[in-house]
Amino acid sequence: QDEPGPDGLHPVGVITVIHKMAKQADGTVRLVVQGLSRFRLVEVLQQKQYLRARIETLAEPTEAPSDVESQALMRNAVALFQKIVSLSPLLPDEAAGLPVNIPQPGVLADVIAATLPTLPTAAKQELLETLDVKLRLQKVVTLLTKEAEVLELGSKIQSEVQSEMSKTQREYYLR
Repeated sequence: QDEPGPDGLHPVGVITVIHKMAKQADGTVRLVVQGLSRFRLVEVLQQKQYLRARIETLAEPTEAPSDVESQALMRNAVALFQKIVSLSPLLPDEAAGLPVNIPQPGVLADVIAATLPTLPTAAKQELLETLDVKLRLQKVVTLLTKEAEVLELGSKIQSEVQSEMSKTQREYYLR
């Protein structure tokens, strides 16, 4: 929506710093932002001219997880993400290194989710609203697994088509 009212707002959002703003030829505006923290919408205070609201900052654990399950989920998420980068034409190879040195599971899940171009906005919002870090990481691993399967199948189909085309061309030349 161009001018959302209170009903058009999600209950959880991100406090950001705008680093760059660019107006596009089609009239849209592109922003480069840095997410600082999650917030929950408490109350809309003003609706005329612009929306103004009272928010509550949502704390995120900052230390690395010590339990084995979280560590396994993190490693799995990084491995799946790197696999997706290698299979996806939409992601540059350099993106594979993005999540490697992120020790916090919540930040890792958020960086991966924000980087995936095929992840629907509704899925990103669901992850944003998932405050339990381990659950968020589990959801990201599930989404990554599905995306990896789709990309692998697409790659297999492409290989089969390529093979069939080569076979057809050989038969044509042999005639």
